[in-house]
Amino acid sequence: LTAYICSDAFTSQWQDKIYKAYPKQIDSYQMMFGVNCSAILFTIGALVISMEIPPVVEFLTYNPTALLYNIITAITSATGQLFIFYTIKSYGPVVFTIIMTTRQMISMVLSTILFGHTLTAGSCMGAALVFGAVFYRIHRKRLEKRARSAR
Repeated sequence: LTAYICSDAFTSQWQDKIYKAYPKQIDSYQMMFGVNCSAILFTIGALVISMEIPPVVEFLTYNPTALLYNIITAITSATGQLFIFYTIKSYGPVVFTIIMTTRQMISMVLSTILFGHTLTAGSCMGAALVFGAVFYRIHRKRLEKRARSAR
């Protein structure tokens, strides 16, 4: 989970840096292509090292419906990525972080309402910490912007 959070935080910042360094050369489609090629290479490497390619092929051969579900997931994932890359390029990684954090908070609340899951005090405190940090960062940037424009 820690590796996921660190990688997730790194990715949007890295993409924003590339968009700023090459504003006219890199578009959302190129970014998506690069990220997905990296993911494919990483996944194939992991499957080769763990020697799990034959079982995967065998499973998909005997369960063609699973292959269909994989294709549907890939299409919906690619569509979602287009929105993600557009958001990062147009509004920056902070806005993207707010959107994703809000989405996860809504998912937690809906899970509580629809499925009767409980939110522990730790869950609520973690959510408050994340939102607090995000909004503090926005507030700090706004103050820096005011200070620069006052000069």
